[in-house]
Amino acid sequence: MSKALKRNKSLGNYPFTKRICHPAQSRRVYKFIDSATSRRMTGTYNNAESLFIKASGTVQGVGLRPFVFNLAKKFGLAGFVRNTGAGVEIMAQGGKRAISGFKDKLQKSGFDASFIFKNIKADKYADFQILKSIETEITSEVPADLAVCEECKKELFDKKDKRFGYPFINCVNCGPRFSIIKKLPYDRKNTTMLKFKMCPSCASEYDDPSNRRFHAQPNACPECGPKLYLCDKNGRRLSERDAALKDAVKHLKNGKIIALKSIGGYHLACDALNGKTVAALRKRKDRPSKPFAVMASGLDTAGKFCLVSKFEKEALLSAASPIVLLRKKSNKKYEKLFKSLAPANPSLGVMLPYTPLQHLLSAELPLLVMTSGNRSDEPVCINEKEAFSALKGTADYFLANDRDIENRSDDSIVKFLPDSSEKITIRRSRGYVPAPVNFGKAGESIFAAGGDLKNNFCITRNAKAYISQFIGDLAHEQNLSFFAESIKKTEKFLDVKPQKAVCDAHPAYFSSQYVKSKYKAPVQVYHHYAHAASVIAEHGIKDRALGFIFDGNGYGDDGRIWGGEVILFDGSGFSRIAHFDYFALPGGDICVKEIWRVAVSLLQKHNLLHRLPEHIKKYPYKTAAKMVESGINSPLTSSAGRLFDAVAALTGVKSEASFEAEAAVALEAAAVRTERGIYEFSDNNGVITLSGIIESVLNDIESGVSAGKISARFHNTLAEIIIRLALKYSKQYDAKAVLLSGGVFQNTFLLEKALADLRLKGSKAYFNSEVPINDGGLCLGQAYIKRQSEE
Repeated sequence: MSKALKRNKSLGNYPFTKRICHPAQSRRVYKFIDSATSRRMTGTYNNAESLFIKASGTVQGVGLRPFVFNLAKKFGLAGFVRNTGAGVEIMAQGGKRAISGFKDKLQKSGFDASFIFKNIKADKYADFQILKSIETEITSEVPADLAVCEECKKELFDKKDKRFGYPFINCVNCGPRFSIIKKLPYDRKNTTMLKFKMCPSCASEYDDPSNRRFHAQPNACPECGPKLYLCDKNGRRLSERDAALKDAVKHLKNGKIIALKSIGGYHLACDALNGKTVAALRKRKDRPSKPFAVMASGLDTAGKFCLVSKFEKEALLSAASPIVLLRKKSNKKYEKLFKSLAPANPSLGVMLPYTPLQHLLSAELPLLVMTSGNRSDEPVCINEKEAFSALKGTADYFLANDRDIENRSDDSIVKFLPDSSEKITIRRSRGYVPAPVNFGKAGESIFAAGGDLKNNFCITRNAKAYISQFIGDLAHEQNLSFFAESIKKTEKFLDVKPQKAVCDAHPAYFSSQYVKSKYKAPVQVYHHYAHAASVIAEHGIKDRALGFIFDGNGYGDDGRIWGGEVILFDGSGFSRIAHFDYFALPGGDICVKEIWRVAVSLLQKHNLLHRLPEHIKKYPYKTAAKMVESGINSPLTSSAGRLFDAVAALTGVKSEASFEAEAAVALEAAAVRTERGIYEFSDNNGVITLSGIIESVLNDIESGVSAGKISARFHNTLAEIIIRLALKYSKQYDAKAVLLSGGVFQNTFLLEKALADLRLKGSKAYFNSEVPINDGGLCLGQAYIKRQSEE
């Protein structure tokens, strides 16, 4: 062994870190620095210090090593910086003032990192270097994909730059990360960029400390990097490189639909201003009314069609670059466009270009439909084989490339309360994953499977929970395979093999069946308890709390379908203390689409069927009513989501739905927000009766009150239920916080009003923000409950 690798006792176990981890974790092979590389010199500095620093968190793939290198040079320090499985290690040697200045600048650098500093006695280094990475026990974070930075964007459109028009331009501040990484440490050899050998020019940039491509792992140029190619729907290659881009632009302008390979997967793109093409895309995707996300060329374009707050602007321009649901402008000029892109919806999903290729396309077409490139409800395609198979009947052309995607991830979706910094996460995926959520106390690794709809799973390591990218609906075989594959990859990234697991208590959930097939005696958690726990975990709440959990459905501890629940957290466990009165779902799951059935059920239950609105009588309502009366295939539910469906059907806003929550979204869009009226309700020993609400809605319909006013009164009533019950039960159970979670709270009208009224009454109100408020956040709550049970 080289003398340069002799163990320095002042560093504790460095570099031979003793393994203090779960015994099931896989063994790691340590790689050591060659003595010639380290250039260690004998002797020690006189009147100098040696500071050893360990940086943990998201510290790889974000430019920390180049930053440290240049900072050390600025202060005239010697030493090294290098990646390890645990993060980044730094040795800084120099005078006391220089060390102090270096330490201060490092702490204020803005990286998402934690630093541990230790003054030591060490051998002398001749200069400061970036050393080769070593593989140690993995505790570092995998970096997320980053939107193209301003410097790269300028070069992209600079005709004098060697990367002019190059659709894979990147630097240490931007570009693919999670999507291309195979394992840590984050080095080129551990990514899908390995097959692209850097040309002398790129290699020179990579080795130049003054260049912002210094140690940028995906660094490439037209001479040595990935290239575009355009194919027809049969997979025949038509053109390459600049010609492929030029042809793609021409086809988009001519009304064609293109399957476009992006960072985390394929998109389907077309000219959003071409109504005929958008209609063709809807027909080919069998997506009659579900909204399409659009990519605006810039903030000016987005602001032309939508209201954009400063907080929404920040999100659009962020490195994560999610889809942001923006409020549509009230302008008759855009009614036709909005009806084409997002009918009966108050919002339009907008994102800005986040890859160089998208910037090049958007420079030619200011507003593009940019929707997931997949079959309905299946994973987004990540390679040409998948794309040619799944999208052949949808896309006219395929704009592909030869940079492989290792980890698929769909676009993230967020929204904000009006003119507020308070964010609601709808889908947590590209740009946010795999950043962890702090999880309180450390413990053994836990696998939490999440739910079956909008699935995200999570794995805990120490005191952090790592939530997966968006997986989707596990009822589809391809999504279940994606689920299993992603679990294995996450375990590898984290260097853990959980021996403990938790899943939803629903016996028929695919996620639960998977867990039961892989783990002995997994903990089963009721759906709505997990929702409440997810808010507690995210916000670190220690007090007793009341959770108002409103969603479409979830398995309850009485074997029925819950969805309108008041949950008590007493500091150690969860219990239901109130709920919406049960009503039947004639036909079961079909009620999610044939929502008129829910309206019939509620009228039948409350002896009001004789007042059924005429527009519902065209459906076989008598058959549905008999099913309710006899109890045949009519499971009982307390679902707030289905209550929204019933009101939408009664008012004529929607009688059928082609996708989940379509009716609820349309009902929110119809609401006249200046209306202040509410409907009567009562809480009878923990049962919130619905008869007064339903009868009042019918009275308004028969009196000619508009659907918009009825919608507003209904929303106001749900908010009032939350306020009154929060005050009542907080006093009764000494609860100090109120929790709001479940898919219904994606409704900004309801969430904003409930929060404002609760806070006005002095309540501490919390909701999911950094994790999805819908079922995508269940996994965090499940893991929290499992961890709580161990304390």
